[in-house]
Amino acid sequence: MKRKRLAACIVIASLFAAEGVFDAGGLVYATETGFLKSASGNAAEDAALSEEASSMEDMAFDGVLYEAAAPEEEELISNEALSGVSTASGVTEEMCKASYWNDRNRASGIGINERLITKEETARLNEEMLKEPKTFMHDLVNMDESYDADKLRESLVTGTVPQKKTLFVDQEEMNPEDYYKGIADAIAATAYTGSGKNQYAVAVKRTTIRTIPVDSYIGYSAGDTDDEKTNSALLVNEPFLIRQKATVSGKDYYWGYSDNCTGWVDALDLAVCRDKEEWLDAWRTDVSGDDFIVVTANQIRLEPSLSRPELSEIKLTFATILKTVSDNDIPASIAERAPWNNYVVYLPLRDENGRYKKGVALISQHYEVSTGFLEMTQAELLRVAFNNLGDRYGWGGMLDSMDCSYYTRNVYRCFGLNLPRNTTWQPAMPGRKIDLSDPALTEEAKLSMIRRMPAGTLLYFSGHTMIYIGSDNKSGQETGYVISDTGSLADSPEGSAVRTMYSVVLNPLTVKRRNGNTWLKELTSAVLPISESRMEFVSKNVKGEGGLEPVSGNRVEAAEGQTYASSEDTLPLETFLQNTGNMYISFCNADDPDVDKLTATVVKGSRVTTKAVVSAVRLDKKAASYRINKTNGLATVTLNKSCTVSFDMADGKSYDVCFTVETPKAQNAAVKELLKEASSDTIALNVKQLFGTRIDGGTLAIVSQKGNTAFVEENVLILKPKEKNTIKLSYKYLNKKYTMTITVK
Repeated sequence: MKRKRLAACIVIASLFAAEGVFDAGGLVYATETGFLKSASGNAAEDAALSEEASSMEDMAFDGVLYEAAAPEEEELISNEALSGVSTASGVTEEMCKASYWNDRNRASGIGINERLITKEETARLNEEMLKEPKTFMHDLVNMDESYDADKLRESLVTGTVPQKKTLFVDQEEMNPEDYYKGIADAIAATAYTGSGKNQYAVAVKRTTIRTIPVDSYIGYSAGDTDDEKTNSALLVNEPFLIRQKATVSGKDYYWGYSDNCTGWVDALDLAVCRDKEEWLDAWRTDVSGDDFIVVTANQIRLEPSLSRPELSEIKLTFATILKTVSDNDIPASIAERAPWNNYVVYLPLRDENGRYKKGVALISQHYEVSTGFLEMTQAELLRVAFNNLGDRYGWGGMLDSMDCSYYTRNVYRCFGLNLPRNTTWQPAMPGRKIDLSDPALTEEAKLSMIRRMPAGTLLYFSGHTMIYIGSDNKSGQETGYVISDTGSLADSPEGSAVRTMYSVVLNPLTVKRRNGNTWLKELTSAVLPISESRMEFVSKNVKGEGGLEPVSGNRVEAAEGQTYASSEDTLPLETFLQNTGNMYISFCNADDPDVDKLTATVVKGSRVTTKAVVSAVRLDKKAASYRINKTNGLATVTLNKSCTVSFDMADGKSYDVCFTVETPKAQNAAVKELLKEASSDTIALNVKQLFGTRIDGGTLAIVSQKGNTAFVEENVLILKPKEKNTIKLSYKYLNKKYTMTITVK
């Protein structure tokens, strides 16, 4: 399956005190004197918007009105040669692959492939965020059917005021008062009146939600690279609730609600449904369902069609969700093509009257899409997040791109989670925030906290959000790394100037802001969109409360005395006298619905005995053998090859356990190649790379070394591949011990 994402924004707030307007990430609300003072006509909502507007004052990016400037040509951000790819200092080519970070998140105490939250819990968290006022999200499905169109029209007219004293429309300087008055007059003359009824629509193309109903490019300077009217964006098939209309310069626009903001949308980009039922059928999905696909690639394009131009070469961007056609309803031919090796989906179309109609379209099998939402694990979050690496930044979603918060929103949308719109609203997620704002926290203390959080954690400082991907040791110095859709930064070396990035980039937290502080120092909070039990575990881990075992996710919870041979296992084993020949298996909690498959890893020749009475055992006799004790009814299985063993218990339950059987062995040749190919100052080698085994529950240690260039941290050997050394290693698992010698020339 493939993935990519829509650009999430640097949500930068600008306070226009003279006009009483805040602009945060393209989201414009008013103080008591300005824009959208009462856009909804609902007193409670208006009060909330006013409160939020005042809370966004701290979002001004680096204390200045952010207008993108041309990059300083003399200040190039680069690193070691990366096959022609320029990166931040401290970023190597291998770091630009999501899989590199899989072994660099062990301090979180959560396995890289363990589920962070179930889909049922995801649905509940979505509901909680809708109910939380500070997220400013809209429950589109349950909004009032009727409203006062006259009151809303008046609010939109009075709220359409200049946002700055200088204004450039399509790069031509205009008088702001005259320009905005013309728009306000058009709204007053053409908007709905009387008692209004909701209209329900979906987007037929990737489009933007605007603060004013125009297509023109709005800038505050001649070279402004942000289209300042852009509020947010709608993906293909995303819902929009319409409450007003305006005709400006002969073109129609609708004003209404998406789930995360309000604004104007080009009428030609929306298809209006006959009723609410048709609207819900077009887009609504069950988080646990599989009757839809999610675009997890950065973008895909439908194939050309001669007979159906409305289906030809349609662009679908990251995180787009489309319903799939059931097997019984798939036509024999679709746009002159047979459907083999294609996903068959419903595509929203617009008829000549602007009404919604269903089209059936094909998405080539090679594109990266997910059937249903992805299971949220650290590995999957990293993989999806990296699908947009290098893509351009787009303020509020302009240019079919993303800004920082839109990027994070779309990453998590692929997992069925609907995040709030911007960097002040996302941290309002109920019960998922860890405070990093204490001025007494040193950078070292912050990093110690962050590295104990799982990959995918959202990190924030005023005006920006990023995704934590892991920590790495460079020249003996532990450093945290993030990926984000970034507006500007200064590279880590002293004297580096702040420059415009406007891309999804990977960088260490040692890069700097305009005020000269590192990103690490500026961090104010971390948000973890994970289950409550995981959050409890992480909170304790961050506080350094040691001895913690990962909480049950897609693993059976380990009882006292039990352990996991591999961090990828789901079933713990208990050992007697720490011996591989005396291991016990308990099926306590194995019936938890969160546990997909029972897996356990053992050393070849291990003997595993049940702790409950069995009636029968079924297995491949070429891979394993078993006996049932006639006295106590317990079964012992001796494992020599990987296989599945079925245990029929005396209480009527049955369990299938997939055993992985391994013989750890020093991987000298493979390690030699890794050292030879290493391009960075340090290299990290895990147990699997060193001894060829997934069994990482043992203890890796350095027995001796000739040079002081290597150390072990959390069962990972970190060494300098360019400095001579001879390192003798041992790896002990229960009563088994394995050794190897690494020679660095």
